[in-house]
Amino acid sequence: MNNNRLFRNTSSKVIGGVASGIADYLDIDVTIVRVLFVLGVFIPVTFPIILFYIVLWIVMPDGAKRHKTHEEHRIYS
Repeated sequence: MNNNRLFRNTSSKVIGGVASGIADYLDIDVTIVRVLFVLGVFIPVTFPIILFYIVLWIVMPDGAKRHKTHEEHRIYS
């Protein structure tokens, strides 16, 4: 695991970039994370995985916006 912060990866997103961002953070293949999310939908648990995904989508900041802000800061500095 790297020491970076967790961001949504909207450059390689399918729905919201949450799975891609988690895969980047954990440095694993995004397909594994996506398959785990899909399997989580079919496993009956007390906390629904769809709600978890939506909460992450709202809470996780967009990584693309972060990079643009840092680039603009370097240009104007």
